[in-house]
Amino acid sequence: MNPLRPLAAATFLLGPAIYLAAEAISAAAWKSPRYSYATNWISDLGSATAGVFQGRELNSPLHAVMNSGFIVQGLLFGIATVLLSRTISGRSRFTAVTGVVTMIGYILVGTFHGSLQAQQSGTLALHFTGATLAIVGGNVLALVLGIHWRKTPETRLIGLVSIVLGAFGLVSVVALFLTFGAGLPSGAIERGSVYTIVIWQLAVAAALLRSRGNSRAPRDAATGASTSN
Repeated sequence: MNPLRPLAAATFLLGPAIYLAAEAISAAAWKSPRYSYATNWISDLGSATAGVFQGRELNSPLHAVMNSGFIVQGLLFGIATVLLSRTISGRSRFTAVTGVVTMIGYILVGTFHGSLQAQQSGTLALHFTGATLAIVGGNVLALVLGIHWRKTPETRLIGLVSIVLGAFGLVSVVALFLTFGAGLPSGAIERGSVYTIVIWQLAVAAALLRSRGNSRAPRDAATGASTSN
């Protein structure tokens, strides 16, 4: 059994737990206005300044909590994917590189915020670059690995789950930009592209742990790699 699998599973579990906790805590701190999961973007929680931005009123008292959540999620995602790349046969270099790119995106989002002040100072481009790297990178990784895993019977289930999540996340990104300013709940649409990554992390962690607990399985249920290594 590859000893890196349980470590990869742990980091895949810890990242989403910290990220979702940071989001819930910082959202609950909003008083005036109240935070809306439907209309507010996730990055609104990380805005260090109050005011109106893109038609949304921002006032996030615990913005440092959310930004820390972005950065920690990114670091753990990068670590988890590098560890995962060491346990799979095929697509290992792609997994590591895309995971690191996604990590950089999360760190940029947590460092450079989305606000009117950021737009005026010129750092807003760095925020949106980070968001693009994180969202597209995470969903593309899920989709590509899903297509790869689907070819092997032992990994077919996690492969199908990964394909669905990655594809849905990428479609949500396109929908977000096509419907921006159309009066639709953009916060909910954005979450359709972000939560797919979180769910994928949890699904991969579950697959890794399940394969670890199945001593009779001849192959890794999450990666297709031999468990006799």
